[in-house]
Amino acid sequence: MRSLGNRLQTVAEMLRTYAPFRCLADIGSDHAYLAVYVMKEGIASLSVSSDINEGPLDRGRSTAEKYGVKPDFVLSDGFDKLKDYAFDGACICGMGGELIADILLRYGPHPDCRLFLQPMTAQDDLRKFLWENGYEILEERFTREREKPYGVICAVYTGKNTAYTYDDLFLGQFRPDTEDFHSYKAKVHAQARKRRDGLLATGGDTANEERLLKYSE
Repeated sequence: MRSLGNRLQTVAEMLRTYAPFRCLADIGSDHAYLAVYVMKEGIASLSVSSDINEGPLDRGRSTAEKYGVKPDFVLSDGFDKLKDYAFDGACICGMGGELIADILLRYGPHPDCRLFLQPMTAQDDLRKFLWENGYEILEERFTREREKPYGVICAVYTGKNTAYTYDDLFLGQFRPDTEDFHSYKAKVHAQARKRRDGLLATGGDTANEERLLKYSE
């Protein structure tokens, strides 16, 4: 089938690490490429694509028909209309970190469901939510697509909060020595410099940003 692109391919490779899945949710699935891929590759026996709008679901149905697989499609805001499914995996990709956190807050804790999360923005807010609400981040992987760096998080609910530092929020606690992570780190460094300079201009405390600049060099 067509290429998933680097972002979704990284998610798919992470899914393969934890496969097989009985039932995998793809929240906000757009064209359902990931939902179709995991069924064609035997990563999941069933995938369920949800979206808040009918248009993406229709595009997903066309994708599924083209590649000869039969995911379920449900009109739903996050997991709201998916109560009848017993997921052991769920993907939420291509959204802001704050929105992903809100979807997980409404979904509630499900210890038997591994989460695969790919935020486009605010990865620090998402990490903060996970660590402060009983989720363990099992691993993070990094990639680039169209020269922009992204991170992918695998997490599971354990009920235990995780201690973290300010720089952990922005860099994570998994920091591989790879070109993709160094690209991600450079983006974090540039953003920290802007925040630091803003604080200097207003007389604010720059200690956290100075520390982050050191760790993201």
